[in-house]
Amino acid sequence: MFTRRRNRSALYIILPLLLITGFSVSYFLSYDVSRQVKHRPTTERNQAVETAPLLKEVIEPGAKIIYERLYRSCNEIYTDEDDVSTEYVGLTEEEFAKAYKGWVIKSFSPTEVHLYREEDGYCPRHYIIGEKDGYVVVYKNDPDRGMTPVQFTDIQLISLRREYQENIREGIVVDSEERVYQILAEISS
Repeated sequence: MFTRRRNRSALYIILPLLLITGFSVSYFLSYDVSRQVKHRPTTERNQAVETAPLLKEVIEPGAKIIYERLYRSCNEIYTDEDDVSTEYVGLTEEEFAKAYKGWVIKSFSPTEVHLYREEDGYCPRHYIIGEKDGYVVVYKNDPDRGMTPVQFTDIQLISLRREYQENIREGIVVDSEERVYQILAEISS
């Protein structure tokens, strides 16, 4: 009789422990790697469809960012490439998009992010002959800083013919440095 009681008390202890262990194991197995509950898509007849777990890609150290800009004034695309800053390493596509508002993500992978945006103005391949403080100045567009003077001249705007003055105030767009010097020589003579 003593052994039956002892067996029963062991059963009362072991059985609940096994039940708790079984529920715990099945509960943790229903979670995927990212600790989100797995929901299996079903067909119209409620048959489960097998799917692979969705793991989001993140930016890796050493990744590249490709900046592609379409400049509306000249209708040219200018592409620049840079290393990803360490502050963006580990970000998902959605997190990265929040940091780069105004850009469209054309492609995203752990090793490369390709961005696109349209901008007003001329691309950095063009020179603009304009004026500043009454003098003729040559500008070039810098993607990060905007229109930047690259050459100051000693040519006073008021010393030029009226047609040159008007053109320079509007900005004369030139495709090469050689052409800039030709125009400067022409207007100063």
